[in-house]
Amino acid sequence: MAAVQAAEARALGPGHTAEMPGEDELALVAHDARLAAMIVVACGLAVAVAALPRRSASSGWLGGVVALMIANATLGRVVDGGSLVLAATGLVVVSCAAVAASVRAVERRDRARDTGVDANGPGPLFLVVAGVLAAGTLPVLVLQGMGSQRYVDWVPADLATANVVTALGLAVATVAAAVLLARGVVGVVLGVAMPVAALVVLVQPSGPWQVRDGIWVMGVVLVLASAPLVLDAPPGRSGSRWWRIAAAAGLIGVGGLLTFVPQLLVPPIVAGGMFGMLLTAPAGAYINYDGLPVIGGGLLIAAMLFLLRFATRGIASPPAAPLELHGTAGQPAQRK
Repeated sequence: MAAVQAAEARALGPGHTAEMPGEDELALVAHDARLAAMIVVACGLAVAVAALPRRSASSGWLGGVVALMIANATLGRVVDGGSLVLAATGLVVVSCAAVAASVRAVERRDRARDTGVDANGPGPLFLVVAGVLAAGTLPVLVLQGMGSQRYVDWVPADLATANVVTALGLAVATVAAAVLLARGVVGVVLGVAMPVAALVVLVQPSGPWQVRDGIWVMGVVLVLASAPLVLDAPPGRSGSRWWRIAAAAGLIGVGGLLTFVPQLLVPPIVAGGMFGMLLTAPAGAYINYDGLPVIGGGLLIAAMLFLLRFATRGIASPPAAPLELHGTAGQPAQRK
């Protein structure tokens, strides 16, 4: 933020024009980038707790996300101007410690009540959460505009790099969730190939690596990133080949529509951006005349993807025989 404020001071100096960033505009972009980084960590936490019993996973993930929000609001000024690697490591350590503490608290409570291990067992719920969060946020990075002529000469190098690293982190989270949710070789191939293709479209390697600023990119990236979650046939459905064909046709149609009419994504992005202010306002962000937050729109798009997946197949167990944990605490798990 110190580097961002220095860049703003230069932009607002003598010779300032309307094509240059306005007062606190770059600061708002920086807060938006911080929210995007928080979403990356939240995706990683969701993947990490996915193998835990449902109650433990829920408590651990929520504890980690709450710790993440508190850290964002309180630690920013402490690490400002220091090592980005150390700051990121500290953020992850704080979040993981909160996850471990929350999981331990739930397990101790269950043992005290002699309820045994969570009968719900592990499930794909948190993998789906990670997948939709990453796939929904990935296309919205385009609207931060760090590669546009308005920002390119003023955005500090660390902030521009953070945008690309965030895109890479979201793509990795999408691949991890899609591969772990896959029900066969086709699913694994799609889970790797489609998010990688989305990343290739999103990031342009010419000159310094940066996220493209073409608004048409959003629809293509959204469809490619979410494809593994949509094309995976529901368990027990006969004719999965025809299901995939129909789902692929629907994806192509939606992708074409969003590519040629990207304005359809503007309402959820603006509405979600206002919601994103709830997470960044405690850290000092506020709506500026020259700029609006956008990354929060990925949260709303992710919610839509989650509802779409739930409506078409529900949060069902993986195809393989699920690991059912039962009996009293301390007894070994058995596979049925």
